[in-house]
Parts: sequence; structure tokens; C-alpha cells
Amino acid sequence: MKNQELVDYLESCNVCRVCQLRYLKARGNEYKNMDKTFQRLDVKLPEQSDETEEQPLKKPRLANCSTCLGLFSEDFQNQLIAGILETDFGKYDCAGMVLALSLPISLQMRQLSMWFALQRKFGRTAVSDHNAPDVPLKEAVKLILHPIVCGKLGKEHDANGLMINIDLRHSVETDEVAKLVELNKSAFPCKGKRIEISRGLLEKQYQPCHIKAELFEKYLPIPPAPVDESLQLQSIKLEGPLVCVAGRYRKLSRELSHTPWVLHGKRIMEDSIEEIIVRHVGLHFSETPEKITFMSSGREDVDVRCLGKGRPFVLEIPNAKCSSLSNQQAFGMEQAIDRSGTVSIHNLQVVPREELVHIKAGEEQKRKYYRALCVLDEPVTLDILQKLQIAESFDIHQKTPIRVLHRRPLHTRPRTIYSVKARVQRGNHRLLIIDIVSQAGTYIKELVHGEFGRTTPSISSIIGKPVDIQALDVVGIDLDWPADVNNAANET
Repeated sequence: MKNQELVDYLESCNVCRVCQLRYLKARGNEYKNMDKTFQRLDVKLPEQSDETEEQPLKKPRLANCSTCLGLFSEDFQNQLIAGILETDFGKYDCAGMVLALSLPISLQMRQLSMWFALQRKFGRTAVSDHNAPDVPLKEAVKLILHPIVCGKLGKEHDANGLMINIDLRHSVETDEVAKLVELNKSAFPCKGKRIEISRGLLEKQYQPCHIKAELFEKYLPIPPAPVDESLQLQSIKLEGPLVCVAGRYRKLSRELSHTPWVLHGKRIMEDSIEEIIVRHVGLHFSETPEKITFMSSGREDVDVRCLGKGRPFVLEIPNAKCSSLSNQQAFGMEQAIDRSGTVSIHNLQVVPREELVHIKAGEEQKRKYYRALCVLDEPVTLDILQKLQIAESFDIHQKTPIRVLHRRPLHTRPRTIYSVKARVQRGNHRLLIIDIVSQAGTYIKELVHGEFGRTTPSISSIIGKPVDIQALDVVGIDLDWPADVNNAANET
């Protein structure tokens, strides 16, 4: 089978130029200059044959391509672009986009019909039973339609960009699907079971190796019949990209919950870390802030501050109306949050979704650094101080604290304490400042007082004295993410 013979036959079956190249297995840029590609493949186009300068070119055929139903025609491309521009496309400030087309089932049946037609014309030695003779429609859409539409809309093709969901229909579909249902009953009889006709079923079962052309032709023509009507745009829906915004926060208040605190339907605190950050960052990206997901590398109790470099956090923002954040915009957000007086953030930046693994990866292996202000019933002695200078790591066992049993299952968890250092608070010899480096997931308050022996050993059991905790700060989290970025340095 020569390329010219194949193209001549496809032309006689009312197959468009783009689909002719699909049957010639064209790839990538070969669709951009089709005349050049045909020439390279030693194919002489009908318009070029037997024509002289005095003879006018043949008029284009009125019917749409019998295999793609006009999917790759310029008229359809213009109709599609006009339809997209009539939506809220303009409100999305995204550099990239991707088309998600829902195609009529008729298209798949027409590919099979042409497959059978080529086998009849050129024989099964030239056209295999198992390998489709064309570039599949899904791949062709990516190779042909995506670059054209993206170019005309001024966007880059990006699978993670603005998703344009396009539902296409055709007038022949109802009739052809009804015939397909009858064909399916004959080709794959299944007593007592109702078989749903789906695209997946067609891809798996409808190949020449599974169904005979003679049976197929009882219900649908070989080759596929030409049509005058083109594809119809049923609907176009836009879905913004999922944008991830990361940074580090410092919690400066001892009266602020991590997330909204509601108990028995009643709001306990007016604000939370999550709400403050979403309020100043999320609204830049989304019109539906209630759908934003806030995640962080661990969390503090309401009365615990988080200082030092702060705690890494990320916002997952679905259907974002924009996907970028300038340093100037980020710095403005950081300043606005700083003015709350309760939370401070820095290193604010957009990050790839793949980087979110850093938030949870090695969650219980990370080291965390704490500073606790503790009080004894009597003045601190030299013996107590010496016992609390622990440079070598040791293991403890903690039962789930009573205070969190309402939201955590009862378990006994082993945890590692890497070091303990203590010093006396100036001006009050009953107060100890204890620096603790521990494995993530350690309950530090219970580590200090022991909670009636539910944490063993504890600071209290080590010194042999009752000790309580008055204040606690997180001063460091062993997670070098996200990357350091000084948004203020880019302020103009």
C-alpha cells in the first residue's frame, strides 16, 4: 500500500486532509504545514493534479469529514474559539490551558468503520487486526487542536493549567448509538446482564480481532457515511487550575486556634491561623475561599506560640482564577498578615503541587525544638539542673493525652527525645526554662508533668519532683521547605 493509494482512497471516502495525515501516521509539527508533509510523503493532492493556471481550483466539499465529523476543520476551530471567548475565560489569569473534549461515541464507531474499509481495500497484511491504522483521536486532538486553540487564545498548553471542558454532540449520534446497541447484543451476547455502552467498552472490544466486518456492516456502513452537519458545541465549562501557595507562619498569640474552633455548634474563638492566612492570601486566587484547603507541618495548641523561622504551611486552592504571585503581591500579603499582631508569615510563594509531599513526608521523623517555662513547688537545686542536662537521646512512651482523647484514638506511642537542657529563670528560682529537642508528634506538656504516669519517663519523674508547665513555645521545626525567598527585597 503506497501513500498515494491510501490518500486517494481516503479522499474518495470523504476523509479530510487532517485525517488523511492521521492515516499516514503524521506526528507533531507535521500537521502545521500539511502541504509540505504530503510532499515529503510523496503524495500529490487532488487540487494539484491536472490543474493549469487557467483552471480554477476545485470547490471545497460541502460534507464534513466522514471520520472526524469536522472536528479538525477550520470552521469548527473558529466556532470553538468563539464559544470559549463567550464564557468567563477573560477572568482567568493563567499562562497555560488544556482542552478536555467529550466526543460523541459515533466518532469511535466511524474510526472502526474506516479500519474495516481499509482492510477490504488493501488487505489484512497491510492493515493489521490489532493496531489501528490511524493516529487515535485523543492523541490527534493533542497534536493538532491543542496547539491551534492555545495559539489563537494566547496561552501555552499546560496539563495543569486552566481546564476547558467541552461537550460535543452530533445529529447522527442518536441513530448510530441505537444501532450500536443492537450490534453489541449480536456481537457480544450476555444473557441476564445489561451492558452499558461506554467509550472504554468500545476501545477494548471494538477491533477487527474481536468483531467481524460482515456483522458490523449489518448495522453501520463501511466505510462511514459522509455527513453535511458539523459537530455541535453542547457546553463549555471552565475550571481554573489547582494552585498551591506555600510559606512559613509564626504564631505570636497564646489565644489563637490553628483552625476554626467550633464546639457544640458554638464558635469558641473569633479567629484562627487558617482564616487569617486564607483571608489575606486566598482571595487573590479564588472567589470561593471556603473551598481552600489549609495544611501545615503539624500544629500548636491554642496557648502555644510558634517562633523562630516558623512552621511550613500550604494552601491548596482549586479552580484558581490566577496561577501566579509576584514578589510585590506576596510582600503586600505578608505585611497585611503581620498587622494582625497574632500571626506573621514569610517565604510566601506559589509552589508545584508535587512539592506538597514535603508537608507530610517523614512527618514523625522530623525533629522539633521547644522551649518550656516550668514551675516547681520549691527552688531549683543544682541536682535538678544536673539531671536536666541530657545530651544523649532517650525513648519515652506516651499514652494519648486525656485532653485530646475526644479527637484521637487511645494508643501508646514511642517517641524519641534527642536532648534536654535547663536553666533557672532569673529572679525566680522556682522557674525553669527547659529546651527540648524531640521527635515530631511528642506531647511536650505531658512530657513535662507526666500526666499521672501516662508518659514515661517524664521530666517530673527524671528529677523526682512535681513540675508543671506555665508556657510553651515552638522555636524550630526541622523542615527546610519551602525555599527561602525575600519578597521585601523585590519591593519597588
